[in-house]
Amino acid sequence: MKKLIIFDFFGVIGGELSPIWFSKYYKKEEALILKDKYFIPADNGEYDIKETIEHMASDLGHSYEEIYEDFKKSATINYELLDYILELRKKYNVALLSNAADGIFDMFFPNLDINKYFDKVFISAKFHMQKPNLDFYKLCIDSFDTKFTEIYMIDDNPKNLKEIHKLGIKGILYSSNKDVFIF
Repeated sequence: MKKLIIFDFFGVIGGELSPIWFSKYYKKEEALILKDKYFIPADNGEYDIKETIEHMASDLGHSYEEIYEDFKKSATINYELLDYILELRKKYNVALLSNAADGIFDMFFPNLDINKYFDKVFISAKFHMQKPNLDFYKLCIDSFDTKFTEIYMIDDNPKNLKEIHKLGIKGILYSSNKDVFIF
């Protein structure tokens, strides 16, 4: 049985950054609009994380340093899950598929060797496509020279799991590590 287990990063392995920041300063509806305004282009590779924070600071009246420090405080790592991923990797193929701005891992998770935990890493900014675009998932799956009998996607955003069944992927909505400790 050949399994591929694909993980999202933000909200699963690492703490959310931009949603936390926007919800701190803006009401829910405005926070969602602003998050999308800055991070859809960033996650699509139009701006790197430094440029994104510069745009936010300039447009929203917050200093670059203030935004950076708030993001840094949210940059937590779920080490228990990473340890589990290392165990999964002994039996299965494991990939990371994440919507993220270029440079965000180096800036906010500089000590994390992401390649240690995953066979393959797909960051949306590098490929100029992002979840829930099915082509992004397909790119990940097709990069393996294996015909998988089971494919799973672990994500904390239900929107990113909605259509993946069309590719034969089983979605697992992440709310805690218990959701993943099933393999």
